[in-house]
Parts: sequence; C-alpha cells; structure tokens
Amino acid sequence: MHALAAAGFARASGAEADLCIADHRSGQPCDYALCAQGAVGFGLLLCDAVSAASLTNGLPDGLPRITHALVAPFTDTALHLQLVLIRQQIEAGAGPTQDMHQRIAAFAATGEGSLHTMLIGLRRMSAINATYGAPVGDAALAAIEQRLTRQAARLSGGASLTLRLSGGDFLVAHMMPEERVGWQVMAERILRLVSEPLDVAGHRLRLTARAALAVARSDESPVSLLDRLSTGLAVARESAADPVRWADRQSDHAPQSGYRLEQEIVQAIERNEITVLFQPQFSVVTGRITGAEALARWQHPQHGEIGAGTLFAIADKADFTRALSRHIRMRAMEHAAAWTGALAPLRLSLNVTAEDLSERGFAQREVAMIATSGFQAKRLTLEMTEQALVRDLKRAAGRFAALREAGVRIAVDDFGTGYSSLLYLKRLPLDYLKLDHAMTRDIGGAEADRIIVRSIIAMAKALDLKVIAEGVESDAQLEALRDEGCDYFQGFLRGKAMEAEVFAEFARDALKQA
Repeated sequence: MHALAAAGFARASGAEADLCIADHRSGQPCDYALCAQGAVGFGLLLCDAVSAASLTNGLPDGLPRITHALVAPFTDTALHLQLVLIRQQIEAGAGPTQDMHQRIAAFAATGEGSLHTMLIGLRRMSAINATYGAPVGDAALAAIEQRLTRQAARLSGGASLTLRLSGGDFLVAHMMPEERVGWQVMAERILRLVSEPLDVAGHRLRLTARAALAVARSDESPVSLLDRLSTGLAVARESAADPVRWADRQSDHAPQSGYRLEQEIVQAIERNEITVLFQPQFSVVTGRITGAEALARWQHPQHGEIGAGTLFAIADKADFTRALSRHIRMRAMEHAAAWTGALAPLRLSLNVTAEDLSERGFAQREVAMIATSGFQAKRLTLEMTEQALVRDLKRAAGRFAALREAGVRIAVDDFGTGYSSLLYLKRLPLDYLKLDHAMTRDIGGAEADRIIVRSIIAMAKALDLKVIAEGVESDAQLEALRDEGCDYFQGFLRGKAMEAEVFAEFARDALKQA
C-alpha cells in the first residue's frame, strides 16, 4: 500500500512484524495474507459500519490481535495520520495494548483473592505541556508514576501492580479479599497523594486526578475490565463532586462490604475519630483571609483517612446522616468559638444536607445549637447544594428566613452542576453563590467557559449575592476570577484543609501579613 510506504513501513520479510493490517471492509477480500500469524506488535483493523456490526461478537479466526481501528468512510489523510502515530509509538518503544492485557491477566492468575483495579486519570496535563513543554510534562508523569508505585507497594494483604497507560492514565491493581470500602478509601488517599505539589525542572506543579474503581468479575477478561474502567473514568472526569466513581451498577459511594463501617460510625463519633478540618477562604480583591469552610474526615484505625463523600455515603446507608451532620457542625462551631482576638472577624461555613433541611423544626434546633456552641450566628454561613434546595422550595424558604433572622447567612453550594434554576434564586433568601470546582477550572480555558462564569457572576450581582469560587489552584484562575468580579475564593493556591489548631495559627500569620 502506498500509505504504508509514505508512513515509513515496509513489508515484513519474516513471520514477525511491527504492524499487521486487517482490511475487513465490505467488498474487500478478507485475506489476511498481509498479517503473519506469528506477528507481534500492533494490529490495525480497517472496517466499515456493516463489517463492524459483524465483529461485535468477536473477531474472526485468522485476524491478528488488534490495537487500533479505523471505520470507513475515512480519508487517505486519516489513514496516513493513524499510521504515522503507530510508527511513532513503535520508535518510542511503546508496547501494544495486548501486552498490558497479558500483564493484567498474569497478575490476576498469580495472586490470591479478588482483583481490585483503579484507573487514574490526571487532569491539566495538556495545559502543563503547553505551558512548560513536553519534557516537563513527561518528567511530571514519571514522578507521579513513582508516587503511585511506592503507594501501591505499601498496600497490605496481597500483591500489587502499577501500569502507566496512554497519556496521563495509570492503572493500579491489587489482589486481596473483596473489600470495596477499603479500595475506595485507598483511591481517595491516592488522589490526595497525586494532588501534592511536584517540583519538576525548577517548576512547582499541581496536578489533580479522577479515578474509576472496579472489582474484576470471576470470568471477566482484561479487555472487558478496562472497558468498564474507561467508561467509569469518563463519568468521573465530568463530575466535580465525585472524583471517585465505581465502574459498575452498584452505588458510586457506599460499597456493599461497608456494612461493618456502617456499624462503626456511632462508635467513631464517641472515639473522636471523625474530625473537622478547615479550608481557608480569602478575598479575591485584597487576598485577605476572611474565614474557612469546615470539612469532615474519618480517621479510621484500619483504613486510615476516609473523605467526606465516602463518610456520608456510609452514614446514609446506616440511616445516620442527620446525626453525623449535626455532630460535624457542632464540633466545627466549638472549634470556631475559640477564634477570638485577631481571629474574631473570621466567618465559618458549614454544610447542611437535604436530610437536615427536611427535618421538622430544623431552623429552631440549629439556632439553639449555635447558641450552645458559643459561636456567633452572625459569623456563620450554612451551605446547601442545589439538589437539596429544589426538593421543597417553600419549606426551604421558610427555614432560611428563620435562620437569617437569627443572623445566619445562606449559600448555594456547587452552583452550576445541578439545576441552576433562576426560580429558586428568586424565591429563596440567599446571600452567596459558590461556584463549583468545574466552573473555576474551566475559567482559564475556552472563551465560552469564561462567558458562562461571567454571566453567573453578573446574575449574582444583580440579585445582590456575593460569589465564592471553590477549587482555585492557579494564579491564572484567580486573576480571571478577579477580572470577572468574583468576591471570595478557596483552594490549594492559598491553603488546603487543615486541622483546627493548624488553621488558627495559619490564620493569625495570614492576618499579620495582610
């Protein structure tokens, strides 16, 4: 074929080849003479819609192992590009996907227990490559791979495997008795590890990631397993609230094997294992610290740190959400009551669940709890997601009014990921809108994304609402938010969530420098 020669390929003289091409388009003779049976390396399948339908139940005998495919109609340019890319992979020494499948299968065959897998997808790699160059991006990927390998080696109870896949994707696998909760806890821990700063070639980089989890079925092939993980990761990439996604039809958050943890939540509160961390918030204009949002963590004696998402999912299965939520708010206010002297101006933001809001007498009990804690109601902000609000706008409006009369301010959390309805913005007594992480992330990207953020901020200003941006990780994002008129921000750029004593010291130092 002329396209092969143009891309730098020549017909193999022996039984082995770097590339095999199987032309399975309708009307083409299905003769795989070009594809030596003993071939190794990559396999390119050419097919059309008709022949592709016949291949969905399996590839015919004689077809080489396939790593790439083109579905007709395609142009000569598309074929040439595909061949050039494959050649670049060969020259770079990249092994085909089949080798990865074989490694996964061999790993699963030699271990005991169930194959637990985690597909991790890094974010912002294209921006890092564009800003600092591909060598810096490659060094960052190598550093992340080392982190993941070291963390996987620390896993107890079985063998582990770490593979770097294409782009910024990594696979971590572990053999152990099926334990979905433990695996989710490990995923959250690994994502936190990935987000820690990287020093590469004189640049300080911050990466974030999403993860899809799966426990392999007893008769599942590596191909099927990776397909499930890829689909789950695609969903996780689109979610700002759920960075870890189970790649199956079970609950995204609360694994079936979490029954034991459900029983332990009550004891965890009594043993003070559930702690409160504080993430600082700042003025966009002045950079001055203005307060903090309280976030929950469960320091489990066996599984280590369990994040708020998993914690509340387990509590929901145990019908313990309200009690857990009240406990966290009370602990946070008790800590914040000690913010006196220079810290007296700082505000505290607390999350309220849909179950809290639906409880009869919620506003009255909340006001009483604030008084008991010793924290000033006028310094408190309660945050609720859009999904929690729209269940019953009339009830929410009445309860918000009672809370605001006591001095509490109200914020809509994760704005832009749910219903984003102007109806509830008009009917509810609100003080703040919190831009979701996804909105903040995208503000430095396409102009259309920035226009959306600009419109939300303008709408908030028209409704006399202040705007808080979550997940600010770069100076460029902060500058864009400043240009668009955002009022406050929080994120790794200025401060991660920290324990109460550490936050108090951090805030005092920040106020002295202001």
